[in-house]
Amino acid sequence: WMRWNSRIGLTRALGRLRGDHPESVIQDVDIPLPPDVAEVVDPGDVVLYAVAFADALPRGRDGTVDRAAVKATWALGFILGAQGVYRLGRRWWGPAAGLVAGVAFTYAPYHLVQIYVRAALAEFMALAWLPWTVLAIAALWEAPRPQRAAAAASAVAILLLLHTVSMLTFVPLLAGVVLVFLGRDLSAARRQPPRAGQGPQRAWLASVLWTAAAALLGGLLAAIFLVPMLLERRFIVEEQWVHATYNYRQHFVYPAQFFDPTWGYGYSVPGIGDGMSFQLGPLIFLAAVIGCVAVALGGQAPGRSSGSQKLNAGPRLPRRGEAAFLAVAGAVALFLMTPASATLWDTLPLIALVQFPWRLLAVEVFTLALLAGAGAAWLDRGLLPTDRASVFPALLALGIVLSAAPYARAQLVPVQPRDESPRAVIEFELEYSDMRGMTVWSERLPQNSDSPLIQQYLADEPLRRAAIVAGQGEILAQEAGALETRVLLRAAEPVRLRFYTYYFPGWRATLNGQPVEIRPDPPNGLIGVDVPAGEHQVVVRLGPTPVRRLATAVSVAVALAVAALALADSGATPWGRKPPRPSPN
Repeated sequence: WMRWNSRIGLTRALGRLRGDHPESVIQDVDIPLPPDVAEVVDPGDVVLYAVAFADALPRGRDGTVDRAAVKATWALGFILGAQGVYRLGRRWWGPAAGLVAGVAFTYAPYHLVQIYVRAALAEFMALAWLPWTVLAIAALWEAPRPQRAAAAASAVAILLLLHTVSMLTFVPLLAGVVLVFLGRDLSAARRQPPRAGQGPQRAWLASVLWTAAAALLGGLLAAIFLVPMLLERRFIVEEQWVHATYNYRQHFVYPAQFFDPTWGYGYSVPGIGDGMSFQLGPLIFLAAVIGCVAVALGGQAPGRSSGSQKLNAGPRLPRRGEAAFLAVAGAVALFLMTPASATLWDTLPLIALVQFPWRLLAVEVFTLALLAGAGAAWLDRGLLPTDRASVFPALLALGIVLSAAPYARAQLVPVQPRDESPRAVIEFELEYSDMRGMTVWSERLPQNSDSPLIQQYLADEPLRRAAIVAGQGEILAQEAGALETRVLLRAAEPVRLRFYTYYFPGWRATLNGQPVEIRPDPPNGLIGVDVPAGEHQVVVRLGPTPVRRLATAVSVAVALAVAALALADSGATPWGRKPPRPSPN
């Protein structure tokens, strides 16, 4: 999308975004992998999402990054998230709630940290897409029919594909929302007498079946990524992802930090000396607390007294179940970010892959924003008569914007040519060696002396991705792409040819067009090929595995099924619940 967008001129209109200076870029772009690592992972199995992002950066004719296209992509994320939360807040509690929730979401401190401090594009986009997924599921639950099932399935699939770690935190949140819907409908069914020939459970049962089907379709639609990730993860040394810098025990948040207004552009470190902010936002938190009070008081809007007369004792806050769940989810996320939850982190499976407990601040951004909207709507119902518009929500939204204004900016630094080159990434990994990955064929963590590519990168020389490591011979020519490397060599005797690319299932080699065996070379598990004497062409190419072929076939088949649901006759009678009849007015 960034490449396409950079061509159509849309970025010219967005070029005046904050931070758009010809000599400046956002500092600390999160691309932690050297470019040659991209050859380890199949494009259909991008376990490390940063590889895809690094490759997708659009470049101009001079080779520099097209910053306008990158900024336009961030702008899209801002607009998408704000609009989604606004629509969800308005759907549940009215326009006032939508306004406050959308602004609170956009200006939540951690939301700003994601772009201006961490430059975590994948997480940013996953958070922006979360409210749209909830909206799609809510619409399907309330009026099940094929088109809405297709929309919900697509929304779920997109959320699963955007960011792997966010999937671990957002999927339980979605499950909780569905349980709230189910609990409300079951309660309503028990209060209503059954109709003739129809049990009270039939209406909610249709919602359950359609929602479960949409969730299943969404998971299968993302199978092209999920299945290889789950079944081929055993070939990756996952311990490398959760130790040293990535050990969750070094990144707990202390309660005082949730309210510390200090801002910074540094890193997360053990203890309370972090260089980045983990604050919740005082006004957002206060409005969210008011939303919790509304739930605790049964949702009865406050009235205003004039002498002994009570004015405007407003109606109950609707959808208190959703608000109560958001409060519980937010409280759980807060607890899991603190050192007191260390035992749970040690016990629960997969949770260690979250790496940084403060990543759960994304859950806080979502829950607190909606609770703030609920609190604003609750107060707004009791401050003024119902036939008059209150300026309270607008004033609260303005206060949130002003309180976050000092944080809504990037740290601008002069751009050097090397900052937008692969060399900068290599230098980053030389400084932080614990961020290097390994496969199960690796005997130890890669050392600087293991690969000649490092010096070639640092010297800005053409990369020579293959070398003869045993026997007498010479390489006459070689060329490399993302998925393929070709070598023409002349050997005086049998030689061992090493490709400086990790071996991984799917890599295949040919010798003069005929398949030959690949054996991982110690100590790093690189691709090794035995070549006989003579002049030969050796090609190594990354292709699909049976697992990836199956996953791709499943995703394609489900995509066709989802498309068929989306194209179903919209004029047909909806399956499951009938839509509400229009009002005679």
